[in-house]
Amino acid sequence: MVKLGQWHCDLTTGELSNGQTQNTLEPKTIELLSYFLNNHSKVLPKEQIVNSLWEDTIVSDEVLAKTISKLRKALNDNPKTPEFIETLPKRGYRFKVAPQPIISNNTLKQDTTKVGHTKLVLLLATVAIAIGTVFFIYRDYNSSNNQKQPSSTILNPELSNLQKQADDYYFQYTRADNENAIRLYERIIAAEPNFGPAQSGLATALVQKVLRWPNELGTPDIEHTTLTQAHKEQRLATPEAKQYLERAQALGERAVRLAPSDSSVHRSLGLVYAAQNKFDLALKHYDKAIELNPNAWGAMINKSEILDTRNQTLEGLELLTNAYEAMEREYNSETVKIRPWHSKIGIAIAKKSNQIGKSLDAEIWYRRVLNYSPLDVEANLGLMELLKSKGEQASAKEICHKLQLSVSPELSCQE
Repeated sequence: MVKLGQWHCDLTTGELSNGQTQNTLEPKTIELLSYFLNNHSKVLPKEQIVNSLWEDTIVSDEVLAKTISKLRKALNDNPKTPEFIETLPKRGYRFKVAPQPIISNNTLKQDTTKVGHTKLVLLLATVAIAIGTVFFIYRDYNSSNNQKQPSSTILNPELSNLQKQADDYYFQYTRADNENAIRLYERIIAAEPNFGPAQSGLATALVQKVLRWPNELGTPDIEHTTLTQAHKEQRLATPEAKQYLERAQALGERAVRLAPSDSSVHRSLGLVYAAQNKFDLALKHYDKAIELNPNAWGAMINKSEILDTRNQTLEGLELLTNAYEAMEREYNSETVKIRPWHSKIGIAIAKKSNQIGKSLDAEIWYRRVLNYSPLDVEANLGLMELLKSKGEQASAKEICHKLQLSVSPELSCQE
Protein backbone atom coordinates (compact mmCIF):
# COMPACT_ATOMS: atom_id res chain seq x y z
CA MET A 1 0.00 0.00 0.00
CA VAL A 2 1.40 3.38 -1.01
CA LYS A 3 0.13 6.95 -1.11
CA LEU A 4 0.37 9.00 -4.30
CA GLY A 5 -0.85 12.52 -3.68
CA GLN A 6 -4.46 12.12 -2.60
CA TRP A 7 -4.62 8.51 -3.80
CA HIS A 8 -4.14 5.34 -1.75
CA CYS A 9 -2.92 2.55 -4.00
CA ASP A 10 -2.87 -1.21 -3.43
CA LEU A 11 -0.25 -2.52 -5.86
CA THR A 12 -1.44 -6.09 -5.36
CA THR A 13 -5.07 -5.60 -6.40
CA GLY A 14 -4.63 -2.44 -8.48
CA GLU A 15 -7.21 -0.55 -6.41
CA LEU A 16 -6.95 3.24 -6.22
CA SER A 17 -8.99 5.26 -3.73
CA ASN A 18 -9.07 8.92 -2.70
CA GLY A 19 -11.91 8.62 -0.17
CA GLN A 20 -14.57 9.54 -2.73
CA THR A 21 -13.63 7.63 -5.87
CA GLN A 22 -12.32 4.11 -6.26
CA ASN A 23 -10.78 2.80 -9.48
CA THR A 24 -9.34 -0.61 -10.32
CA LEU A 25 -6.40 -0.86 -12.70
CA GLU A 26 -5.99 -3.58 -15.32
CA PRO A 27 -2.94 -5.88 -14.88
CA LYS A 28 -0.83 -4.15 -17.55
CA THR A 29 -1.67 -0.74 -16.08
CA ILE A 30 -0.57 -1.98 -12.64
CA GLU A 31 2.72 -3.06 -14.19
CA LEU A 32 3.14 0.38 -15.74
CA LEU A 33 2.41 2.15 -12.43
CA SER A 34 4.81 -0.15 -10.58
CA TYR A 35 7.50 0.57 -13.15
CA PHE A 36 6.91 4.31 -12.87
CA LEU A 37 7.09 4.19 -9.05
CA ASN A 38 10.25 2.13 -9.14
CA ASN A 39 11.78 4.80 -11.42
CA HIS A 40 10.01 7.94 -10.19
CA SER A 41 11.58 11.28 -11.10
CA LYS A 42 13.59 9.64 -13.92
CA VAL A 43 13.09 10.39 -17.61
CA LEU A 44 12.02 7.08 -19.17
CA PRO A 45 12.25 6.72 -22.97
CA LYS A 46 9.31 5.00 -24.67
CA GLU A 47 11.53 2.18 -25.92
CA GLN A 48 12.76 1.46 -22.40
CA ILE A 49 9.23 1.23 -21.01
CA VAL A 50 8.02 -0.99 -23.87
CA ASN A 51 11.02 -3.32 -23.58
CA SER A 52 10.52 -3.65 -19.84
CA LEU A 53 6.77 -4.24 -19.85
CA TRP A 54 6.22 -6.06 -23.14
CA GLU A 55 9.66 -7.67 -23.48
CA ASP A 56 9.90 -9.51 -26.85
CA THR A 57 6.35 -8.73 -27.96
CA ILE A 58 5.99 -6.35 -30.91
CA VAL A 59 3.74 -3.49 -29.87
CA SER A 60 3.16 -0.03 -31.26
CA ASP A 61 3.69 3.32 -29.56
CA GLU A 62 -0.09 3.58 -29.54
CA VAL A 63 -0.33 0.62 -27.17
CA LEU A 64 1.94 2.36 -24.66
CA ALA A 65 0.08 5.64 -25.14
CA LYS A 66 -3.27 3.96 -24.43
CA THR A 67 -1.94 2.25 -21.30
CA ILE A 68 -0.58 5.57 -20.04
CA SER A 69 -3.92 7.21 -20.88
CA LYS A 70 -5.74 4.60 -18.77
CA LEU A 71 -3.41 5.26 -15.83
CA ARG A 72 -3.86 9.02 -16.18
CA LYS A 73 -7.63 8.60 -16.24
CA ALA A 74 -7.56 6.43 -13.11
CA LEU A 75 -5.43 9.07 -11.31
CA ASN A 76 -7.52 11.99 -12.65
CA ASP A 77 -4.27 13.37 -14.05
CA ASN A 78 -4.59 16.15 -16.62
CA PRO A 79 -1.91 15.66 -19.33
CA LYS A 80 -1.84 19.43 -19.96
CA THR A 81 -1.05 20.22 -16.30
CA PRO A 82 0.15 16.85 -15.00
CA GLU A 83 0.45 16.13 -11.32
CA PHE A 84 1.76 12.60 -11.87
CA ILE A 85 2.78 11.66 -15.43
CA GLU A 86 4.74 14.23 -17.40
CA THR A 87 5.23 13.86 -21.15
CA LEU A 88 8.60 15.05 -22.40
CA PRO A 89 8.48 15.46 -26.20
CA LYS A 90 11.04 13.30 -28.04
CA ARG A 91 12.40 12.11 -24.66
CA GLY A 92 9.70 9.99 -23.02
CA TYR A 93 7.81 10.18 -19.74
CA ARG A 94 8.54 11.04 -16.10
CA PHE A 95 6.51 10.09 -13.03
CA LYS A 96 6.78 13.17 -10.82
CA VAL A 97 5.48 11.90 -7.48
CA ALA A 98 7.48 9.79 -5.07
CA PRO A 99 5.44 7.07 -3.30
CA GLN A 100 4.75 7.51 0.41
CA PRO A 101 4.17 4.57 2.76
CA ILE A 102 0.75 4.10 4.31
CA ILE A 103 1.27 3.28 7.99
CA SER A 104 -0.94 3.20 11.06
CA ASN A 105 -1.40 6.24 13.33
CA ASN A 106 0.36 4.48 16.22
CA THR A 107 3.36 3.64 14.11
CA LEU A 108 3.48 7.16 12.70
CA LYS A 109 3.40 8.64 16.22
CA GLN A 110 6.18 6.34 17.38
CA ASP A 111 8.22 7.13 14.27
CA THR A 112 7.83 10.89 14.87
CA THR A 113 8.63 10.92 18.58
CA LYS A 114 11.29 8.21 18.93
CA VAL A 115 12.94 7.48 15.66
CA GLY A 116 11.90 10.28 13.36
CA HIS A 117 13.50 10.70 10.02
CA THR A 118 15.63 7.54 10.07
CA LYS A 119 12.64 5.23 10.57
CA LEU A 120 10.69 6.94 7.80
CA VAL A 121 13.60 6.52 5.39
CA LEU A 122 13.70 2.80 6.19
CA LEU A 123 9.98 2.52 5.57
CA LEU A 124 10.33 4.30 2.24
CA ALA A 125 13.13 1.92 1.29
CA THR A 126 10.87 -1.02 2.19
CA VAL A 127 8.11 0.41 0.02
CA ALA A 128 10.53 0.83 -2.88
CA ILE A 129 11.60 -2.79 -2.54
CA ALA A 130 7.95 -3.87 -2.44
CA ILE A 131 7.19 -1.88 -5.58
CA GLY A 132 10.10 -3.44 -7.37
CA THR A 133 9.01 -6.88 -6.21
CA VAL A 134 5.47 -6.37 -7.53
CA PHE A 135 6.79 -5.28 -10.90
CA PHE A 136 9.11 -8.25 -11.24
CA ILE A 137 6.41 -10.66 -10.09
CA TYR A 138 4.22 -9.44 -12.94
CA ARG A 139 7.08 -9.60 -15.40
CA ASP A 140 8.14 -13.09 -14.30
CA TYR A 141 4.51 -14.22 -14.38
CA ASN A 142 4.24 -13.22 -18.03
CA SER A 143 7.64 -14.76 -18.80
CA SER A 144 6.66 -18.10 -17.25
CA ASN A 145 3.43 -18.08 -19.24
CA ASN A 146 5.40 -17.40 -22.41
CA GLN A 147 7.46 -20.50 -21.75
CA LYS A 148 4.51 -22.76 -20.88
CA GLN A 149 2.28 -21.78 -23.80
CA PRO A 150 0.91 -22.39 -26.40
CA SER A 151 0.18 -26.12 -26.28
CA SER A 152 -3.55 -26.84 -26.20
CA THR A 153 -2.78 -29.88 -24.01
CA ILE A 154 -2.89 -27.58 -21.00
CA LEU A 155 -6.67 -27.49 -21.46
CA ASN A 156 -8.82 -30.24 -20.02
CA PRO A 157 -10.60 -32.43 -22.60
CA GLU A 158 -13.86 -30.46 -22.38
CA LEU A 159 -12.18 -27.08 -22.99
CA SER A 160 -9.94 -28.54 -25.68
CA ASN A 161 -13.04 -29.78 -27.50
CA LEU A 162 -14.66 -26.35 -27.11
CA GLN A 163 -11.56 -24.72 -28.64
CA LYS A 164 -11.76 -27.00 -31.68
CA GLN A 165 -15.48 -26.31 -32.08
CA ALA A 166 -14.92 -22.56 -31.78
CA ASP A 167 -12.17 -22.66 -34.44
CA ASP A 168 -14.37 -24.72 -36.77
CA TYR A 169 -17.29 -22.30 -36.31
CA TYR A 170 -15.05 -19.32 -37.00
CA PHE A 171 -13.75 -20.68 -40.31
CA GLN A 172 -17.24 -21.09 -41.78
CA TYR A 173 -17.53 -17.30 -42.20
CA THR A 174 -21.25 -16.94 -41.60
CA ARG A 175 -22.77 -14.52 -39.13
CA ALA A 176 -24.31 -17.24 -36.97
CA ASP A 177 -21.15 -19.35 -36.93
CA ASN A 178 -19.03 -16.32 -36.01
CA GLU A 179 -21.33 -15.49 -33.08
CA ASN A 180 -21.13 -19.11 -31.92
CA ALA A 181 -17.34 -18.90 -32.09
CA ILE A 182 -17.31 -15.69 -30.01
CA ARG A 183 -19.39 -17.27 -27.27
CA LEU A 184 -17.30 -20.44 -27.13
CA TYR A 185 -14.03 -18.49 -27.01
CA GLU A 186 -15.44 -16.40 -24.14
CA ARG A 187 -16.38 -19.56 -22.23
CA ILE A 188 -12.85 -20.93 -22.64
CA ILE A 189 -11.27 -17.65 -21.49
CA ALA A 190 -13.54 -17.55 -18.44
CA ALA A 191 -12.40 -21.05 -17.48
CA GLU A 192 -8.73 -20.66 -18.46
CA PRO A 193 -7.74 -16.95 -18.63
CA ASN A 194 -4.13 -17.67 -19.61
CA PHE A 195 -4.79 -19.77 -22.70
CA GLY A 196 -3.51 -17.59 -25.54
CA PRO A 197 -5.12 -19.28 -28.59
CA ALA A 198 -8.64 -18.71 -27.20
CA GLN A 199 -7.91 -15.01 -26.76
CA SER A 200 -6.48 -14.70 -30.27
CA GLY A 201 -9.47 -16.62 -31.63
CA LEU A 202 -11.85 -14.19 -29.96
CA ALA A 203 -9.82 -11.25 -31.29
CA THR A 204 -10.06 -12.53 -34.85
CA ALA A 205 -13.80 -13.24 -34.55
CA LEU A 206 -14.37 -9.67 -33.34
CA VAL A 207 -12.51 -8.35 -36.39
CA GLN A 208 -14.70 -10.45 -38.68
CA LYS A 209 -17.80 -9.19 -36.87
CA VAL A 210 -17.11 -5.58 -37.87
CA LEU A 211 -15.59 -6.48 -41.25
CA ARG A 212 -18.30 -8.78 -42.60
CA TRP A 213 -21.47 -8.10 -40.60
CA PRO A 214 -21.70 -4.43 -39.63
CA ASN A 215 -25.34 -4.46 -40.77
CA GLU A 216 -28.20 -4.96 -38.34
CA LEU A 217 -29.82 -8.37 -37.96
CA GLY A 218 -32.54 -8.92 -40.53
CA THR A 219 -30.97 -6.59 -43.10
CA PRO A 220 -29.11 -7.75 -46.24
CA ASP A 221 -25.45 -8.59 -45.71
CA ILE A 222 -22.88 -6.36 -47.37
CA GLU A 223 -21.58 -7.56 -50.73
CA HIS A 224 -17.88 -6.79 -50.36
CA THR A 225 -16.12 -8.22 -47.32
CA THR A 226 -12.44 -7.74 -48.12
CA LEU A 227 -10.28 -5.70 -45.79
CA THR A 228 -9.28 -3.39 -48.63
CA GLN A 229 -12.91 -2.62 -49.48
CA ALA A 230 -13.80 -2.13 -45.82
CA HIS A 231 -11.07 0.51 -45.47
CA LYS A 232 -12.21 2.26 -48.66
CA GLU A 233 -15.77 2.43 -47.35
CA GLN A 234 -14.60 3.58 -43.88
CA ARG A 235 -16.51 0.70 -42.28
CA LEU A 236 -13.69 0.09 -39.80
CA ALA A 237 -13.52 3.73 -38.71
CA THR A 238 -16.94 4.00 -37.06
CA PRO A 239 -17.04 4.45 -33.25
CA GLU A 240 -18.58 0.99 -32.82
CA ALA A 241 -15.99 -0.65 -35.07
CA LYS A 242 -13.14 1.09 -33.24
CA GLN A 243 -14.49 -0.16 -29.92
CA TYR A 244 -14.53 -3.76 -31.14
CA LEU A 245 -11.06 -3.40 -32.66
CA GLU A 246 -9.61 -1.94 -29.46
CA ARG A 247 -10.89 -4.94 -27.56
CA ALA A 248 -9.52 -7.24 -30.26
CA GLN A 249 -6.12 -5.53 -30.03
CA ALA A 250 -5.95 -6.01 -26.25
CA LEU A 251 -6.87 -9.68 -26.65
CA GLY A 252 -4.45 -10.23 -29.53
CA GLU A 253 -1.51 -8.61 -27.77
CA ARG A 254 -2.17 -10.59 -24.61
CA ALA A 255 -2.38 -13.79 -26.65
CA VAL A 256 1.06 -13.11 -28.16
CA ARG A 257 2.50 -12.54 -24.67
CA LEU A 258 0.95 -15.78 -23.45
CA ALA A 259 1.83 -17.90 -26.48
CA PRO A 260 4.69 -16.25 -28.40
CA SER A 261 5.60 -19.46 -30.23
CA ASP A 262 2.10 -20.08 -31.58
CA SER A 263 1.81 -19.14 -35.25
CA SER A 264 -1.96 -18.64 -35.08
CA VAL A 265 -1.81 -15.93 -32.41
CA HIS A 266 0.62 -13.88 -34.52
CA ARG A 267 -1.65 -14.24 -37.54
CA SER A 268 -4.58 -13.07 -35.42
CA LEU A 269 -2.78 -9.99 -34.11
CA GLY A 270 -1.64 -9.23 -37.67
CA LEU A 271 -5.27 -9.18 -38.78
CA VAL A 272 -6.22 -6.87 -35.92
CA TYR A 273 -3.46 -4.41 -36.82
CA ALA A 274 -4.39 -4.60 -40.52
CA ALA A 275 -8.01 -3.77 -39.64
CA GLN A 276 -6.67 -0.72 -37.78
CA ASN A 277 -4.64 0.39 -40.81
CA LYS A 278 -1.36 -0.46 -39.05
CA PHE A 279 0.00 -2.41 -41.97
CA ASP A 280 3.69 -2.42 -41.01
CA LEU A 281 2.87 -4.01 -37.64
CA ALA A 282 0.52 -6.43 -39.38
CA LEU A 283 3.27 -7.56 -41.78
CA LYS A 284 5.68 -8.18 -38.90
CA HIS A 285 3.24 -10.55 -37.25
CA TYR A 286 2.26 -12.26 -40.50
CA ASP A 287 5.96 -12.87 -41.18
CA LYS A 288 6.40 -14.23 -37.65
CA ALA A 289 3.44 -16.56 -38.15
CA ILE A 290 4.93 -17.91 -41.39
CA GLU A 291 8.34 -18.25 -39.76
CA LEU A 292 6.84 -20.34 -36.95
CA ASN A 293 4.71 -22.41 -39.36
CA PRO A 294 5.70 -22.66 -43.05
CA ASN A 295 2.14 -23.89 -43.75
CA ALA A 296 0.46 -20.85 -42.19
CA TRP A 297 -1.82 -20.37 -45.20
CA GLY A 298 -4.08 -17.88 -43.41
CA ALA A 299 -1.19 -15.51 -42.71
CA MET A 300 -0.03 -15.86 -46.33
CA ILE A 301 -3.48 -14.91 -47.65
CA ASN A 302 -3.70 -11.91 -45.32
CA LYS A 303 -0.20 -10.73 -46.18
CA SER A 304 -0.93 -11.09 -49.90
CA GLU A 305 -3.82 -8.64 -49.60
CA ILE A 306 -1.57 -6.02 -48.01
CA LEU A 307 1.02 -6.50 -50.76
CA ASP A 308 -1.71 -5.93 -53.36
CA THR A 309 -2.64 -2.60 -51.75
CA ARG A 310 1.01 -1.61 -52.08
CA ASN A 311 1.08 -2.48 -55.79
CA GLN A 312 3.35 -5.48 -55.16
CA THR A 313 1.15 -7.60 -57.42
CA LEU A 314 3.67 -10.28 -58.39
CA GLU A 315 4.84 -10.78 -54.80
CA GLY A 316 1.22 -10.99 -53.66
CA LEU A 317 0.39 -13.53 -56.36
CA GLU A 318 3.38 -15.68 -55.45
CA LEU A 319 2.38 -15.62 -51.79
CA LEU A 320 -1.22 -16.53 -52.64
CA THR A 321 0.08 -19.47 -54.68
CA ASN A 322 2.18 -20.56 -51.69
CA ALA A 323 -0.92 -20.32 -49.51
CA TYR A 324 -2.86 -22.60 -51.86
CA GLU A 325 -0.06 -25.16 -51.86
CA ALA A 326 0.04 -25.04 -48.05
CA MET A 327 -3.73 -25.59 -47.96
CA GLU A 328 -3.27 -28.66 -50.16
CA ARG A 329 -0.70 -30.06 -47.72
CA GLU A 330 -2.90 -29.39 -44.71
CA TYR A 331 -6.26 -30.27 -46.24
CA ASN A 332 -6.65 -33.72 -44.70
CA SER A 333 -5.86 -32.50 -41.18
CA GLU A 334 -7.77 -29.19 -41.39
CA THR A 335 -10.60 -29.99 -43.78
CA VAL A 336 -13.30 -28.01 -41.96
CA LYS A 337 -11.14 -24.86 -41.86
CA ILE A 338 -9.78 -25.09 -45.39
CA ARG A 339 -12.83 -26.17 -47.39
CA PRO A 340 -14.54 -22.72 -47.40
CA TRP A 341 -11.33 -21.16 -48.76
CA HIS A 342 -10.01 -23.87 -51.06
CA SER A 343 -11.87 -22.89 -54.23
CA LYS A 344 -11.88 -19.15 -53.45
CA ILE A 345 -8.09 -18.90 -53.30
CA GLY A 346 -7.64 -20.92 -56.51
CA ILE A 347 -10.12 -18.62 -58.27
CA ALA A 348 -8.37 -15.53 -56.88
CA ILE A 349 -5.07 -16.80 -58.30
CA ALA A 350 -6.73 -17.39 -61.68
CA LYS A 351 -8.19 -13.87 -61.77
CA LYS A 352 -4.90 -12.22 -60.77
CA SER A 353 -3.02 -14.27 -63.36
CA ASN A 354 -5.44 -13.16 -66.06
CA GLN A 355 -5.17 -9.51 -64.98
CA ILE A 356 -1.41 -9.51 -65.53
CA GLY A 357 -1.72 -11.14 -68.94
CA LYS A 358 -1.03 -14.76 -67.98
CA SER A 359 -4.18 -16.21 -69.52
CA LEU A 360 -2.73 -19.72 -69.80
CA ASP A 361 -1.92 -19.77 -66.09
CA ALA A 362 -5.41 -18.45 -65.38
CA GLU A 363 -6.99 -21.30 -67.38
CA ILE A 364 -4.85 -23.85 -65.55
CA TRP A 365 -5.96 -22.50 -62.18
CA TYR A 366 -9.65 -22.44 -63.11
CA ARG A 367 -9.40 -26.05 -64.25
CA ARG A 368 -7.47 -26.97 -61.10
CA VAL A 369 -10.33 -25.65 -58.98
CA LEU A 370 -12.93 -27.46 -61.11
CA ASN A 371 -11.01 -30.69 -60.74
CA TYR A 372 -11.98 -30.67 -57.04
CA SER A 373 -15.23 -28.70 -57.29
CA PRO A 374 -16.75 -29.35 -60.75
CA LEU A 375 -19.89 -27.26 -60.18
CA ASP A 376 -18.31 -24.21 -58.59
CA VAL A 377 -20.26 -21.45 -60.32
CA GLU A 378 -17.61 -18.73 -60.05
CA ALA A 379 -14.85 -20.96 -61.41
CA ASN A 380 -17.04 -22.15 -64.30
CA LEU A 381 -18.08 -18.61 -65.21
CA GLY A 382 -14.47 -17.42 -64.98
CA LEU A 383 -13.27 -20.18 -67.29
CA MET A 384 -16.20 -19.58 -69.65
CA GLU A 385 -15.36 -15.88 -70.06
CA LEU A 386 -11.67 -16.69 -70.48
CA LEU A 387 -12.43 -19.19 -73.26
CA LYS A 388 -14.71 -16.65 -74.97
CA SER A 389 -11.91 -14.08 -74.97
CA LYS A 390 -9.68 -16.65 -76.68
CA GLY A 391 -12.30 -17.37 -79.36
CA GLU A 392 -13.20 -20.82 -78.06
CA GLN A 393 -16.97 -20.25 -78.23
CA ALA A 394 -17.97 -23.90 -78.42
CA SER A 395 -16.10 -24.81 -75.24
CA ALA A 396 -17.55 -21.79 -73.46
CA LYS A 397 -21.09 -22.72 -74.48
CA GLU A 398 -20.56 -26.30 -73.28
CA ILE A 399 -19.65 -24.98 -69.81
CA CYS A 400 -22.70 -22.71 -69.84
CA HIS A 401 -25.10 -25.57 -70.66
CA LYS A 402 -23.56 -27.69 -67.91
CA LEU A 403 -24.26 -24.92 -65.37
CA GLN A 404 -27.80 -24.46 -66.72
CA LEU A 405 -28.64 -28.12 -66.21
CA SER A 406 -26.95 -28.47 -62.83
CA VAL A 407 -27.11 -25.33 -60.68
CA SER A 408 -28.11 -22.19 -62.63
CA PRO A 409 -31.21 -22.74 -64.80
CA GLU A 410 -31.65 -18.99 -65.18
CA LEU A 411 -28.29 -18.64 -66.92
CA SER A 412 -28.43 -17.48 -70.55
CA CYS A 413 -26.09 -19.27 -72.95
CA GLN A 414 -26.75 -17.08 -75.98
CA GLU A 415 -23.66 -15.57 -77.57
